[in-house]
Amino acid sequence: MEQTPKKMTSDDEGSQLDAVFLYMGILDAYEAVGVELIGPDVLENHVLPRMVYYVREFLPEVFSDRANEQDLAAELQAFLTNFRQRVDDARGSGTAEGLNMEGIWKLRAAIFGYESVFINILGEAAIRDYVFIRIADILSAYLPDNLLDPNSPLENKLREYAKFLTDHDFVKFARVESKGDTIVVATNNCAFSRIHDSEAYTNLNVRFCPWGMIGSAIVAAHEGKETVLESSLFTTRGSVSNIAKK
Repeated sequence: MEQTPKKMTSDDEGSQLDAVFLYMGILDAYEAVGVELIGPDVLENHVLPRMVYYVREFLPEVFSDRANEQDLAAELQAFLTNFRQRVDDARGSGTAEGLNMEGIWKLRAAIFGYESVFINILGEAAIRDYVFIRIADILSAYLPDNLLDPNSPLENKLREYAKFLTDHDFVKFARVESKGDTIVVATNNCAFSRIHDSEAYTNLNVRFCPWGMIGSAIVAAHEGKETVLESSLFTTRGSVSNIAKK
């Protein structure tokens, strides 16, 4: 469901929360569009089975080898519900206590699940023509205030976004720049890049980097018009995403 997000804070711990909250926004956007286009059972019937596979591959230490697929699916569904509540509680109290990278990894697995479901059921053309336009629109409501300031030039916002990614240690290097009608989001030494050469990752229908998705939302919010996130190029350490203005 679409939610009205709380505003960002300015202290250091609040900045950590901003990073988690923005990533949660990607999942919320996927969920809203999934329910809209596929149905209310998209999570239970389509996403969770894929999420189980990804978590087993990417976070084998999280779950017992004795757990069966049904148990893992139930645990992951409970995690998504509880983690969303923890994020809301943390933002209300202004502390990042209880939020960690393990939770972000699980969110990443859920995002993989939604993306592969969308590609398999809707097709890549539908994702470009509709899904990511809707996601960019929803996700823009989660952006920090400095990335929504109507008086700030787009180039400044893109520089702030690159700084945001590196300041929160999601990536060691980020470059976001405008080239005519295309915005390029490039990252290196991404915290999640260790999965890029895994068998699970290379066998997936993975097309779109979350950092490119957020960049698309920034451009859409600034331009006041639709943007299209083209397929991301994934490297062993990062990604390069192209965002086209419509």
